[in-house]
Amino acid sequence: MSVSFSDITIGETFHVGDGAHASIKRIDHGVLYLSSRNFKDGKLDVSKVYYISEEDYQRHFKASSKSLTRIQPGDVALSIIGTIGEPYLVKPTDRFGLSSAVAFLRPKDGSAIPAYLYYWLRGPEFQNAVYAIKGGVAQGYVSLEMIRSLPFRRFSLPQQRKIAAILSAYDDLIENNLRRIKSLEEMAQNLYREWFVKFRFPGHEQVRMVDSPLGKIPEGWAVRTVADTFQILGGGTPSKKASEYWEGGSVNWYAPTDLTSSGSMFMERSGTQITELGLKKSSAKLFPPFSVMMTSRATLGVISINTTEAATNQGFITCVPNSGFPLYALYHWLKENIEYFISLGTGATFKEITKGVFKTIELAVPPRDVTSQFEEMVGSLAQQILNLQQRARNLRQTRDLLLPKLISGELDVSHLDIEIEGQAA
Repeated sequence: MSVSFSDITIGETFHVGDGAHASIKRIDHGVLYLSSRNFKDGKLDVSKVYYISEEDYQRHFKASSKSLTRIQPGDVALSIIGTIGEPYLVKPTDRFGLSSAVAFLRPKDGSAIPAYLYYWLRGPEFQNAVYAIKGGVAQGYVSLEMIRSLPFRRFSLPQQRKIAAILSAYDDLIENNLRRIKSLEEMAQNLYREWFVKFRFPGHEQVRMVDSPLGKIPEGWAVRTVADTFQILGGGTPSKKASEYWEGGSVNWYAPTDLTSSGSMFMERSGTQITELGLKKSSAKLFPPFSVMMTSRATLGVISINTTEAATNQGFITCVPNSGFPLYALYHWLKENIEYFISLGTGATFKEITKGVFKTIELAVPPRDVTSQFEEMVGSLAQQILNLQQRARNLRQTRDLLLPKLISGELDVSHLDIEIEGQAA
């Protein structure tokens, strides 16, 4: 049996509005005021965010069933300036104003399910159409009229619900894994602070505190420089003019954007690989699995552990653990001191901490019996984090394989007895 659908335009089924065009004063606290940069991978990214006053929110974003200025639950926001084509399904708990860099779509009638629209906007047919309109320019603009003219595939309501239910089930599992990862990471970092910052490690009651260049530390701990504690390496970039340095490469070669876009404790594969020849002919250095990479310029202090042999570009300081200062003690020491590293950064255009400066940093190095106990405890948490990362990655891959097949009608869901929970018709 063939799947029934109609190919129409966005404007035939959805109202299309956008955010405020007026200049609104930004303040330090208040109502969130979001732009295109705040929408990423179906989520809100509020790492860099503006706020506006409650008064300005009420003035510029009218509350009305007919209003196309204030968002409502079930609206789908869509970035249209700068970062283009990132959709976000508005939740009942969301409360924010939108800048004119973001459009939002609202069903005109009951013929479309917002959750299905969200996945349609993420799919290849819509994304390719957006790309064609903006002419392949990385930073551009898509008007509301252009959005209205873009394609929409409308299945029956039961089919829309089922497609949304299947895909949202994967997203829910991914989100659950990410929540568990965050909880485990917080547990590990709190344990580090307890042992190595507050010095409340097992048996600390029997150890007296003594003076050191870093203040009071437990007796038996040593103050050393980074250079005397563990090895550090820089990176490099093979010539882009030599194709033999890049084509068919198998060596993981990390750029800072790999870490900033992932935000994960472990990195299993870089966005770009180089060849063995490219590695040999550049200043990039190969380092062993389970070293700790830290971005050292621009976005300074993003940290991750590589799970394979790897190299980096010159925007990194890579720290190689050893038996005296093992992996998780090293990783969490770096995480704990990010703000300090940033304070040591120099540069007019962007902050950078050099290897020379980094080598001179002093730290308190515990006896090996303390770090060994810590590695054993935190190592089990880290293994759980790595397992959850791998599950989330596999779920994403499966979802991304299913999405185009479902929204194209290639996979028929009409026989499935499922429905998206809580989704109104």
